[in-house]
Amino acid sequence: MTATPWIGAAMPRDLSPADFQRAAAALSCDPAALRAVWEVEASGQCFDASGGVLRRFEPHHVPRPLWPAMGFAPRAGQAPWRASLALSRSARARMFATAARIDLDAALMASSWGGPQIMGFNHGAAGHASALDMVEAMATGAPAHLDAFVALVTAWGLDAALRAHDWLTFARRYNGSGQPEVYAARIEAAFRRHSGGARSPVVLRIGDRGPAVAVLQEALGIPSDRAFGPVTLEAVEAFQRAAGLPVDGVVGRRTWEALGVEAPVAADAPAQRSTAERRTDLAATAAGYVAPVAAAVPAVVALQPTLPPVLWQVGLWVAFGLVLVWVAPVVLRRVRGAWRA
Repeated sequence: MTATPWIGAAMPRDLSPADFQRAAAALSCDPAALRAVWEVEASGQCFDASGGVLRRFEPHHVPRPLWPAMGFAPRAGQAPWRASLALSRSARARMFATAARIDLDAALMASSWGGPQIMGFNHGAAGHASALDMVEAMATGAPAHLDAFVALVTAWGLDAALRAHDWLTFARRYNGSGQPEVYAARIEAAFRRHSGGARSPVVLRIGDRGPAVAVLQEALGIPSDRAFGPVTLEAVEAFQRAAGLPVDGVVGRRTWEALGVEAPVAADAPAQRSTAERRTDLAATAAGYVAPVAAAVPAVVALQPTLPPVLWQVGLWVAFGLVLVWVAPVVLRRVRGAWRA
């Protein structure tokens, strides 16, 4: 073992169409679907400029006894992950170097690695005996990054979502709770690009309602009430079992194809806006809340001479408190949404 296991042959540094074909065959999925999730969920590259495996160190995942030596010191009351998020690239590199000298395994476990940005502590799901084993494999070349991604997707049960083009389920598991709908829309847009314009079918599951459910019920030969309830679920599972499909009760691409009907397609993916457009929306969102407050100021000031000083001051503090408690959080949520969308 070397002191820098993240540096290796790094050949090839990029993935080829044949790599994606091989990986898609292992997952029994459409290569365009695999390329779509890789494009959105991966970092876009496997190695940094020096030839080392791309890395992002997350010091809050290092055991706390090592924090002082690394210089990682969240403020009182600050969540460690927030302190980690605020670090600059140079600070992360410095802390990683210190952690690696003290406890290499801890440093490797607390970093995300390669194109798919797999955390070291997820090495088992990625098909490796240790974080070190995963990093050394990734250092050999880009195909090892894709192999780890395929293993992780399979271990997390996301291969079924990938085959069904169930992007929302995929994004919820891979990205967590942070805007899964946005990531799902991006995956669908990437799929359409890689597939030459093909659209993913609507994915249906119990609880869904609407015309797409009516199409499904008609294809199954059951009474149509446009609601995916227990009766529809039972019919779907029976059909999947008879067709030799995975029996999961979820109607995705493969189930629609086996039904032999024209599946309703997913809604258009929202267009990605430019930075300038996001800033314009951000300003408009903030202005939309500020303008009514500004317009009310003259009328409020006109009341001052008619009120006792104490009552006036109490009123000001109450108004200020209402702004903090109600208006400010609303503005922040809207501004954050306008910036991220």
